[in-house]
Amino acid sequence: MLAFLLVAVLVACAGPGGWASAKEASGSGKTENGQLAASKASAPVHAAKTSASSAASFVGTHGQLSIQNGKLTDASGNPVQLKGMSSHGIQWFGDYVNKESMKWLRDDWGLNVFRVAMYTESDGYISNPSLKNKVKEAVDAAIELGVYVIVDWHILSDGDPNTHKTQSKAFFKEMAQTYGDTPNIIYEIANEPNGNVNWNNQIKPYAEELIATIRAEDPDNPIIVGTGTWSQDIHDAAASPLTDENVLYAVHFYAGTHGAWLRDRIDAAMAQGLAVFVSEWGTSDASGNGGPFLTEAKQWTDFMANRGISWANWSLADKQEASAALAPGASFTGGWTQAQLSASGKFVREQMLAGSGNTGGTTPVVQVPTQVKGLTATAGNAKVALKWNATTGADSYIVKRAEGGGTYTILKKGITQASFTDATAVNGKTYRYKVGAVNTKGAGTDSTEVTAKPVSSSTTPPVTPPSTGSGNLKLLYRILDDNASDNALRPVFNIRNTGSNAVDLKNVKVRYYYTNEGGVSQNYFCDWAQIGASNVKAAFGKTSGSPTGATDYVELSFTAGTIPANGETGEIQSRIHKSDWSNYDETDDYSYKAGQMQFGEWDRAVVYVNDAVAYGIEP
Repeated sequence: MLAFLLVAVLVACAGPGGWASAKEASGSGKTENGQLAASKASAPVHAAKTSASSAASFVGTHGQLSIQNGKLTDASGNPVQLKGMSSHGIQWFGDYVNKESMKWLRDDWGLNVFRVAMYTESDGYISNPSLKNKVKEAVDAAIELGVYVIVDWHILSDGDPNTHKTQSKAFFKEMAQTYGDTPNIIYEIANEPNGNVNWNNQIKPYAEELIATIRAEDPDNPIIVGTGTWSQDIHDAAASPLTDENVLYAVHFYAGTHGAWLRDRIDAAMAQGLAVFVSEWGTSDASGNGGPFLTEAKQWTDFMANRGISWANWSLADKQEASAALAPGASFTGGWTQAQLSASGKFVREQMLAGSGNTGGTTPVVQVPTQVKGLTATAGNAKVALKWNATTGADSYIVKRAEGGGTYTILKKGITQASFTDATAVNGKTYRYKVGAVNTKGAGTDSTEVTAKPVSSSTTPPVTPPSTGSGNLKLLYRILDDNASDNALRPVFNIRNTGSNAVDLKNVKVRYYYTNEGGVSQNYFCDWAQIGASNVKAAFGKTSGSPTGATDYVELSFTAGTIPANGETGEIQSRIHKSDWSNYDETDDYSYKAGQMQFGEWDRAVVYVNDAVAYGIEP
């Protein structure tokens, strides 16, 4: 109690920036300028859903999570413990939040959950809403990698979660609409309520509104709710729990500050039926620095393991503080040696690997071969010659083929060379190909798709004459959502220039053809673009003649940028909704390709340069 009064005095004396001192004195050392602060002195702190990941992934194995009898359980009703990392604030250390680093954490550390910490204030989302694009990048990566992902509304200086409740509801509504049909996502709606707030008066009413907002879009995925005093007052939530059956209650601790008394508080809450998730903890003291206190941290990890409590460690960053997992200057994309890990990082990696079935090492544990790269297809007379790069870990290769817009079937197994000729191709037909690598562990991820159309040697294949200044453009396409009957179109484009001259994007347009059932007005959003989302504009139009599946189109144009010679625009992530949020039926849309979750060339969307077709086939 004396310690708690002391923190009140410290906060009162903080003056300007006092919120940072308050948090740093009682939270995790996460200041807006990345500097260290004073140490904390306060009281211690549906099975029907499927993943885009393979069945061999963690999410593929466990599926939809839910709460049963106060335990986090998988789709089969078995208890599951998630263990993973939390990012630091993505406005400061967002470079570490990417698919490559998350894959390394999965393969080398045994990670099965990743937490994306999106601060609300401190140069966070409220002043910079584009930060949600980094959140989406992480969620998309988690889906591809087959791990779970926590979307964290990281309140801190705004200690009352109601301060930005309107923005919070809009943000989580969008997240639930976008990702609610996957089992990967977990919503954390209030990181660490603090200051003059408590469970009954501020936190619980806020949670009830946010839960209703999320459940209107996503009835199934778990929601984590923060508790008072920087997510330490789990006992208050136990005395008056929320009615939603799929809620987890957050507890945060730092090993150098919080000890047995907080573990006792957790035990008491769990005995009352609460499901607990330690969505943030550190090996340091509560400032984020000091220590690391590894003996005390081991008491905590043993405690959580014995009770099956899931956790995410703070933080994936190279900040010069004890709680950071990485040494200064560590790579943004994984591949970290022991020398590139902090003492905390080494400890957390060991705890994550414990019981994961992954023994770790200086390189990732390879379960299956890596993805086949460099696939090319050369059409000939009644044949197509395929070549690709030799693949790490491959014993043999599988070639898959699809005709036109049909489904893939296996054309040939057991290929031991990095090449194959399809001698069964028929002239005049368009074929699509993928190649996968195989070893005793299974099959790796298929290559990106290539297409070819064999022709008779007596027939000159059609050639599209180059337009002045068009370079030699190709359109790469994938989708972010393989649900063909939901309320969003989610095409992603990447324009590749294989020519020797740069192309001015102001002269380029891309048309994507589909049907707007009901003719309702529509809205376009560029969720993220490497060239800058603000440089992407969209206009809706009607197709002359109204061909089947292509009565409508969206045309993208660009206000700035170039595609360099032998370069690309990078990803352009698009999202289209009807104004009434009613559903589309994409099954017969001209430009839609079911299952295209990875980039491949796609001629059903058309690229124009100076209003002339530079790539693709108009409907």
